[in-house]
Order: sequence, then C-alpha cells, then structure tokens
Amino acid sequence: MMTSSFEVGAPIVHPIHGAGILKDIDKRQVRGRLLSYYVIDFPYSDLGQVMVPVDMAEKVGLRTINKDANIDDVFNSLSEGFSEEEEEESKSFHQRYRDYLEKIQSGDLCQVAKVYRLLCRRSLLKPLGSKDKSLFETARQLLISEIVYSKDVVDSEAGAMLDEAMEDMIF
Repeated sequence: MMTSSFEVGAPIVHPIHGAGILKDIDKRQVRGRLLSYYVIDFPYSDLGQVMVPVDMAEKVGLRTINKDANIDDVFNSLSEGFSEEEEEESKSFHQRYRDYLEKIQSGDLCQVAKVYRLLCRRSLLKPLGSKDKSLFETARQLLISEIVYSKDVVDSEAGAMLDEAMEDMIF
C-alpha cells in the first residue's frame, strides 16, 4: 500500500471537483483488505466531501495547490488575445463540448482557464446554452477554488480577481 503524500489539513486539488482541504486519511475494510482513503472537504462547493483511495491519488490526479507563479500564469492567459486555433466556430457543438470537458477534467489549471476564457467570449457574442453555461460555471468554480487557497483570499475576493482578469481581456 502506498504511503500518504499529502498532509492532513493541507489544501489539495481534485481535477474535477477543484480545491479542497484534506480533512483526514480514513482506513476502511473493503473486501477483506484494509484500504486508506483521503477524505477531502470542498467548502466552496455544494459537493461536500469526497473520498479518494490513497493508492489511486496519482491516477485520479490529486495534486497540491499551485502557488502564486502558476496562478499568475493563469491570470495572464485570461487576458491574452485569441489565436486562430481557438476560433472553434467550425467545430460542431458536440465536439466543442467534448473538447471543453476534457480540458476541464485534465486538472491543468491553464486548460481550465482557457475554457473559461473561450466561454466568456462566447457569452458576449450570444447567450450560452445550458451545457455551455454549466461548463462555464464549472470552470469558474474550479478557478475560484484554487485562487482561494493559492492567494489566501475568500471566495468573493477570488471571484472579483477572476472578473478583473476577464475585464482586461474584454476591454
């Protein structure tokens, strides 16, 4: 069995659920084997709590919080212009949706920021459909949750920082 690589009480990131706090490492008997699970609380989400087997943490994509340098890269990428390859109008909705979902689930914060930026731009051109709106909100929540822990701010302040970065892109 793998030893724990995260400390209880430390903020960590789940690639799908965002940033949370490692509350405990729980041991449970499953099919006659004693297994260890990370118990992660997500205070800035309706999700509540998730348990991830310790020996699956790397495969799932759990990671430590990216500190200021990576968050600053994310803010910089939000205020960049749009490149030709990002113009995705030629793709079908289903292909765009799959691409966006894959980027969001990658756990790469810069990819999440790219999706957020593209959907923000799309929302300025026309109202987002329900699936795009859901992806937009998911990307926003993932970004905010990581900003909260990396910059040591409350969620409303993290949201304002994100909005300000997007204003730089828009204006």
